[in-house]
Amino acid sequence: MSDTVTIQATKRDGSGKGFARSLRRSEKIPAVVYGHGYDPVSLTLDSHVLNKMFKPGHENAAEFQIIRLQIDSDGKQVEKKVMIREIQRHPLQQHIEHIDFFAVKMDEPIVAPVHIRLHGKPEGVKLGGILRHIIREIEVKSLPEDIPSHIDLEIGHMQIGDAIHVSDLQVSEKVQVLTDSAAAVVNIMMPTAAKADEEAQEGEEQAVEAAEEAPKTEE
Repeated sequence: MSDTVTIQATKRDGSGKGFARSLRRSEKIPAVVYGHGYDPVSLTLDSHVLNKMFKPGHENAAEFQIIRLQIDSDGKQVEKKVMIREIQRHPLQQHIEHIDFFAVKMDEPIVAPVHIRLHGKPEGVKLGGILRHIIREIEVKSLPEDIPSHIDLEIGHMQIGDAIHVSDLQVSEKVQVLTDSAAAVVNIMMPTAAKADEEAQEGEEQAVEAAEEAPKTEE
């Protein structure tokens, strides 16, 4: 897990769309923190700080980072360890409009997805093979502080016909991988084999869609 960051927040009493709009006009962001064993608390955050901290396209890196949330509640400082559950953005301008925080207990395991980052250009691709990145994230279970921010996977050595499976990923002994260990994360196929595989998959999807759309007969 990457280093813990700190976010300053203020408890708020107002609610509703009109109140939220007035907050944004004053360069504040409405937010809420909730979690197992916690009563939901409505918050306001500094817009400049949060938009600089969490840029568009970086949600995966931010979602499962432990954050130290320091809340000013009627003049008293209350601190909670949280993770981001959801970031809502303006559809066009992409600035943050609302954040949901999920309060965690550091001594209780949680389940979270972890992104897989590929590194290197496979030898098999240089020879004309097709790289297929099948699984982009895995699901793990561990204490919050032990969840990795990502998993780095070196693929430069891979040849045509090679595959790397979930069981090949390097994770800490403190982390339990929940994703099927036999599932392929990445493989390299000949172009003809890759096309045939894609066509077979498309055929299966079309068959499922046709079955779902078919009229139901009453028994």
